[in-house]
Amino acid sequence: MLPFIRPTIPEPDAWLPYLSASYAQRIFSNSGPAALRLEACLTAKYAAPDREAVLVSSCTAGIAAALLATGATGRVVVPAFTFPATAQAVLQSGCRPVFCDVSRDTWETDPASLEQVLVSYPASAVVHVRPFGFCRDAAVIEETAARHGARVIIDAAAALGGRLETGEPVGRQGVIEAFSMHATKVFGIGEGGALFVDPADAARVRRARNFGIVSGDVAAAGLNAKLSDVHAAIGLAVLDRVEGFIQHRRGIVDRYDRALMSCSWAVRAPRAGIPPMQSYPFLVESPSRAAAVVAGARRKGVELRRYYTPPLHRTTAFGRCERGTIEVSDDLAGRVVCAPVYSDMTDAEADAVIDALLRGGECRD
Repeated sequence: MLPFIRPTIPEPDAWLPYLSASYAQRIFSNSGPAALRLEACLTAKYAAPDREAVLVSSCTAGIAAALLATGATGRVVVPAFTFPATAQAVLQSGCRPVFCDVSRDTWETDPASLEQVLVSYPASAVVHVRPFGFCRDAAVIEETAARHGARVIIDAAAALGGRLETGEPVGRQGVIEAFSMHATKVFGIGEGGALFVDPADAARVRRARNFGIVSGDVAAAGLNAKLSDVHAAIGLAVLDRVEGFIQHRRGIVDRYDRALMSCSWAVRAPRAGIPPMQSYPFLVESPSRAAAVVAGARRKGVELRRYYTPPLHRTTAFGRCERGTIEVSDDLAGRVVCAPVYSDMTDAEADAVIDALLRGGECRD
């Protein structure tokens, strides 16, 4: 069985040398030498000139820390079409999520729905999501939120290493962008994440990720969201390789695109910019066809997955949250299917995925 996720984490001999300073200084957390080095490298490669990278233990914890650092209170608007971590981070920050819809054209926060929700349910912040690591310009979301006095934090969990249509690295929009380094991501280190923040906000973010402590005093609300030096060392080794990972994945995606062109029952996702391509999302004609594609591929030895189903406003935990009119999220959640993409996927494996996808799409359960 070809699994949906097959992480590509560098072998220990690639990242252990990055821990030499940590061992010499006996510092393995709380901004150890490997963590400081990775922050500097991420800042130079992706966040500069007007942002700096702050490492966190996960993207979820990072979003919670970002909300705490920016003073978010009460309602925070979140698209219903996203992974549960986005809304869970809102709860962890002491706020409550309010759901808006996404656009059928982009699968991202719909500006008209966001406007409607902000009028009906005034909010202190908006967490805009880059689904599947898409790298679309978020300026219209920032403008919509600003008219209502809400700050925008961007959940770019799967987008680290991606670029906008202009070629500019993602990470420079919203007041803070949050990235995941979970093992399932292209920039995977096991567990971890990074926030790209304005230097003026960095001290508050660092305070929030460290229990709210400043110089021994608990100055504000916070949580433990620090990244260990061991994970940072792995990140430094990944940084040496990530451009090659992304380039390889794009070659696989191009093959999938060509294969999908022959399908009358499916279309590719509305990707934007140059995403790292954690997976290959596509849209099929109906929920029953989505189930048939997944089941048919499994019979051929390939694991596909469906995202993001159910949409968050249909879940037990979030079903009673305030929300605007949500139609597109319901529709997409029933019809989106994702195929695997690996940083070390072979041509034979890609062919197997394509064969399973096409043959699975011919079946109906």
